[in-house]
Amino acid sequence: MKDAILLAGDRYHRAEDAFAGVGPALEATGLQVEYTADFAGLNHQALQGKRLAAILRDGMQWPQGDSQPHEVWMQPHQEEAIEAFVAGGGAFLPLHNAGWAYPWKNGYRRVMGGYYQGHPPVQAFDVQVVAAHPITAGVEDYEITDEQHFLWFDHDRVQLLLKSQGRNGMESAAGWAYEYGRGRVAYLANGHTLEVLQHPMVQRLLHNAARWLLRME
Repeated sequence: MKDAILLAGDRYHRAEDAFAGVGPALEATGLQVEYTADFAGLNHQALQGKRLAAILRDGMQWPQGDSQPHEVWMQPHQEEAIEAFVAGGGAFLPLHNAGWAYPWKNGYRRVMGGYYQGHPPVQAFDVQVVAAHPITAGVEDYEITDEQHFLWFDHDRVQLLLKSQGRNGMESAAGWAYEYGRGRVAYLANGHTLEVLQHPMVQRLLHNAARWLLRME
C-alpha cells in the first residue's frame, strides 16, 4: 500500500516535472508514493493510511474554459481531511504554489501556515538559510532562476528557515516548518520547473524536509 501521496500539475506546472523532481527525494526515505493529478480525489479516503501528503499545484481550475475566470477547486471536506490528517500525526509538504488561490479562512490556511501573494517573472535570485534546523542541515545559500514567490506567513506559529532576495532587494519567506497538532508541516517555495527541483540545494531541502516530517531526523 502506498504510504505517501503527491498531488501535482496545473495550468502552469507539469505534473511530470513535480513527480520526477520531488518523487525521488520522498522515495529515498523509504516512502512508497502515489502520484496523482486528480485534485478532486484528495479526501479523507485518499489520506487514510498515508504518512505524508505533498502538493505542488495551485488552487485553480477552469471548468468554463481557460478564457473564463478560475474557480477554487478545494472544497470544505478536503480542507477538513487535510487538517485532520496533519493534526492526527500526518506529515504535510506544501511546495512552491501550494498556497496560491486556495481557501484562506479555514482548515487549509491553518495547516499551511501562510498564504501566497504573488510573484514576478522567472528570474535569478538568492535563497538564504536563516535558521539552523534539520531541514537546512548541509544547505548553503544558493542562487536559483525560478519564480520568486512572495507569501504572508504566521511568524508567531512557524519557524522561518529560508528567505529569498531578488536583485531588486525584495525579500520573501522561502521556507518554514512547524508542528501542527501531532503532525508536522514544512513549506518550500522553489519548484517552478524540473530544473529548479533538481538543483542540488533544493534536492537536499526536499530530502531533509521529508525526513524531518517523518521524524527520522
